[in-house]
Amino acid sequence: MSLFARAENFSVHDSSFVAGDNNTILIGDAQDAARTGLKLLYQSTVPEASYDAEQRYPPPNCHPGTRTRILELLRQWITDRSKITSIYWLYGPAGAGKSAIAQTICEEFSTCNGLAASFFFARTDPRRNNLRFFVLTIAYQIAKTLGPLVEGWIGTIIHHSPEILEATLIKQFQQLIIDPCRRLPSDSWLALPRLIVIDGLDECIDIISQERLLSILKQLKTSSNPLPIEFLICCRPEPRILHTFNDFDFHTVLDRIELCDNFESDSDIAHYLQDEFQRIRRDHGPAMAHVSQSWPGKDIIHQLVQRACGQFIYAKTVIKYVGDYYCLPTEQLDIILNITVPDTHESPYPDLDLLYLQILATSREKELLLDILVFVLRPREYTGLDRSASYSDIELFLFLPKGKLATLLFGLHSILEIPEDIHSPISIRHSSFEDFLVDPKRSDMYFVDINERITLCFLENVHRVINTQYPPIRVSLLRLGGLVCSRVKSPSEKLLSALERFRVDLRKLSDKSYSDNVLERYLFRGLDAIVQWTKDLSKSPKQEVNQVRLQVLAEEFGNILQEWVPVNSPISSAPSMIEWVDFGIAEMSGWPMIEQI
Repeated sequence: MSLFARAENFSVHDSSFVAGDNNTILIGDAQDAARTGLKLLYQSTVPEASYDAEQRYPPPNCHPGTRTRILELLRQWITDRSKITSIYWLYGPAGAGKSAIAQTICEEFSTCNGLAASFFFARTDPRRNNLRFFVLTIAYQIAKTLGPLVEGWIGTIIHHSPEILEATLIKQFQQLIIDPCRRLPSDSWLALPRLIVIDGLDECIDIISQERLLSILKQLKTSSNPLPIEFLICCRPEPRILHTFNDFDFHTVLDRIELCDNFESDSDIAHYLQDEFQRIRRDHGPAMAHVSQSWPGKDIIHQLVQRACGQFIYAKTVIKYVGDYYCLPTEQLDIILNITVPDTHESPYPDLDLLYLQILATSREKELLLDILVFVLRPREYTGLDRSASYSDIELFLFLPKGKLATLLFGLHSILEIPEDIHSPISIRHSSFEDFLVDPKRSDMYFVDINERITLCFLENVHRVINTQYPPIRVSLLRLGGLVCSRVKSPSEKLLSALERFRVDLRKLSDKSYSDNVLERYLFRGLDAIVQWTKDLSKSPKQEVNQVRLQVLAEEFGNILQEWVPVNSPISSAPSMIEWVDFGIAEMSGWPMIEQI
């Protein structure tokens, strides 16, 4: 009997069956093409942005028995098929628990075929703090969750038009999400996941990109034929985000709610603290055997709840600090309870700030610690790495002996995610810690001027590699120094002194010959950036006190540059900054002896 006996209402095109309801079954070459396209797509995604990514383990989620009201509200909105709105904005201040709620919703709805995709932004992760891979990551996830038809269509599109991977966001959204989803029969959506969760949009560091994404979602949901996809967006109410959501066109498709005291955050925090203190008492065994089962008592719990001011991040940081396995919990808790807020402290989060200060004070090498923290916060500016920095990365670029970093970070597990694997990334536990570090009124002696500190680090380390046999190391340092110098608008006395020492180092470099013209071009470009920067600063009215020093530096740097430039090698022919970064990192990678230099 024929395979197609009594078959009707279908046709065959390019190795695929097209049924009358527009469903497509790929076979043969078409199926292979779709698989190839999906593989290409996966290579351009950020797997660690998903709710279940290993890099985010353990992820922030709601402690059992807490956040019950807000979670129930979100569940009702997600499961209500008769609702008019299709975008829900959950907003609140840093540390209020937005990411934990987003994570809990993702975990819950992934088990009942309700979650289509998720993306968790992270300010300190170069792959998760921008929109470069956002649409591609969402497209890959929905290809997997919406079934083989959508998966086949998306894969085929990429196989035939791989340039879509580098196209604009709106074009990627149209061709990889909207078009494939619109080919599904409308009644099939009743059984398909339709929720996309976006957490931490405010941690996308380019504000314009935040607005672009919201604009795309607005167009998608206000069109004459909107897709039945729904979005839960959790983030801070930053001015530009708030302004965009207030646009009139959002009114008919948007629900919003603020995560505030109305949701019983104090009672939730108290519940969390009580459970976690009991866990700490059990986990520390003999060391806590003498402590009452009611430790630390209702009064202490109440005191900590008042200090938290509705911020779950305060409570979680307290628990991490008190529960350190290498310390006695009762002593750790006493340290926290003895922290008092001075009347002069200007901050919306005084107790959280003082807790951070107490934790940082355990380090005996403050300046080196701050260099490391900047490295964790801004890995790309330091190294050009397109990922978060690991133990080995930091030790390599800061010229630290192996094992040194582990000793420096001892006792900081309550504010940093510190992996056991030296090749895994180190990251901050919460964005509120970065907010603290970059605000001088809050962080005091631990204030981090990111651009100046990066510049200082490289200028002061140049002399360490002046005599090395590896020219690319010198090139990379000079390149990075030139790149970040231009971002410093008001150099400190310390930076000016470092520049004057750098001038001496450059003289030593200029005495060395380079047979590689590419290396020469990198050197010229870096020095040219520094020359232009010092010239611009010397003309600034704000630098009147340092004007003479800056003029001298600009002149001497310029002289060195002229001595280096070959007759037929203009600076304008030098590679771009991005090429420079890639070159420097490629050359520096794989040198096992660099830490001994």
